[in-house]
Amino acid sequence: MKTTTIFILVFVAFVSLTAAQTQTEPTNAAEAAAQKARAVAELDTKYQAWVATLSPEQQAWEKVLQSELGGFYLPIHKRQKVAGQSNAWDFVEDDPDLPRVLLIGDSVSRAYTQTVRSELAGKANVHRAPANCGPTATGLKKMDVWLGDGKWDIIHFNFGIHDRKTKLADYSGRLEQLITRMQGTGAKLIFANTTPLPDVPGKYSSASVIERNAAAANVMAKQQVEVNDLFAAISPRLAELQKPDDCHFSGEGNTFLGKTVAAFLEPRLGKRYDLSARVSDINPEAKQHPAINYVFADEKGKPKDLQHAVVDTRVPSKGKLVIWLMGHNQQLFESIASYGLHGIQPHYANGWFSKIEAEALDSGKAIGAIRLEAATGEDHSPLVRIPKSDGAAARSLHFVQWLAENHPEGNWQQFLTDDQSDLLWEKVILSGISHGSTTAARWAKHQKVARVVMFSGPRDQLESWQGFESATPANRYFGFTHVLDGGWTGDHYCRSWQMLGLAEFGSIVNVDDTQSPFNHSRRLITNCDVQESSRKAHTIVVRGREKWDRVWRYLYTHPVNQVGDPVPPDPNCTMDLRKK
Repeated sequence: MKTTTIFILVFVAFVSLTAAQTQTEPTNAAEAAAQKARAVAELDTKYQAWVATLSPEQQAWEKVLQSELGGFYLPIHKRQKVAGQSNAWDFVEDDPDLPRVLLIGDSVSRAYTQTVRSELAGKANVHRAPANCGPTATGLKKMDVWLGDGKWDIIHFNFGIHDRKTKLADYSGRLEQLITRMQGTGAKLIFANTTPLPDVPGKYSSASVIERNAAAANVMAKQQVEVNDLFAAISPRLAELQKPDDCHFSGEGNTFLGKTVAAFLEPRLGKRYDLSARVSDINPEAKQHPAINYVFADEKGKPKDLQHAVVDTRVPSKGKLVIWLMGHNQQLFESIASYGLHGIQPHYANGWFSKIEAEALDSGKAIGAIRLEAATGEDHSPLVRIPKSDGAAARSLHFVQWLAENHPEGNWQQFLTDDQSDLLWEKVILSGISHGSTTAARWAKHQKVARVVMFSGPRDQLESWQGFESATPANRYFGFTHVLDGGWTGDHYCRSWQMLGLAEFGSIVNVDDTQSPFNHSRRLITNCDVQESSRKAHTIVVRGREKWDRVWRYLYTHPVNQVGDPVPPDPNCTMDLRKK
């Protein structure tokens, strides 16, 4: 009886297992196809549900992947995303302060992409082309899609394994065409030569890669494209890191390649350069003016004519040069560099007011004329004689010429005319605080520039130049001050802002309770705590990078064509400040 019971239980289990297998295993091609279709549909339903949770930018990226990954990689990508897994084609949300790197290549580069991304985290935005890029022929067809609309700082690319049967002349010619297209982005190009292939009859030939790497090396030398020699890097460890009879590598091999690529890229991502040079060293025409205490060194020989410059080559350049017309401010310079701006602080003779009789300065035009002569070195005032070589314009020009020659990494050449005889003023941002902001505004009235950023200014409360016709459009002037600054409480700044026409671009905005872009206003104020000190209030707006970064970024980079709604003149601002 016991034996019979056991037999019955075993038989029932066998029948149940057979029934389950009958339900899951297809018995013919049609059933297999139907089952596969159901699985594909189920995966796609889950994937589309996941896509629906994404931001519009992420959804747009997934749409590109759906179009480009093809029948092999797209299902893999979908399964990974549904499972919550990361992969080489993850959407990259750019940090705007970091350079953008694009990796282009086949499945070997796909396999090391995530390692490159993790190794360069916080140093670069590492993207991957939305495809297993294949041969050069595919590159010619798809390069525009791979490049997209963004600006690239570095493109690290490879074609080789899928070109192992391409004629060498065709391979070289296509590489030339691809390089020309990629160079059009302005990015630095780096060619990763092809990793070794094993000899597998009918499939791989080790010689094919060696030949194509040699052909590619000739093309890169001709086009002045740097080569990342991955072939040499991985060759000593092939037995350990490459899969048998395969072009691909083990997980450890992929990590090794990714770290090798990241190590190659990192020093090419750039850095912030804090540069300096003495006027007396780089400009033989420069003169000292002891009468206004403008000298190249003090009594102990300490330099007093040091000029400063900054550029951060890790950040995509905005093609603008800030000329800072006041004492060097390291925090501010670090910030403007992080925005993709170049910056210089020229040392020029600017203390002429102290030698002019007060009565002569009270005409309503005299101070502005002296400022303009100090800025340009041109004859604008009968009260002073400032040599052209000692004006801010000439000092700035000589400094940029010196930087272009001595620091080519910074691409300072872009701010010079073709014959290097002048600055390209449409690329210049004039900026300063107090005296410097006032001179910047006066100078911009005379010389058209890209922008004017005025901290705690402009002053010249008895002058009329603020209302002169301006070479620089009024929407390019930006001001920022503290409300306890004596220049604000005395109506100096509001008067200047009004005369400059800034009310046309929005009301005065307090940055303490308003987020950027501050209603697109050109007139910003703060009432942050300064212990009721007007002196602290005067300088606080250029002190504290963490506190003011969002404001500084707005002042220096907000699109000048985006403006606020015009408002009436401020009735509480006294326009006539002459003593009655």
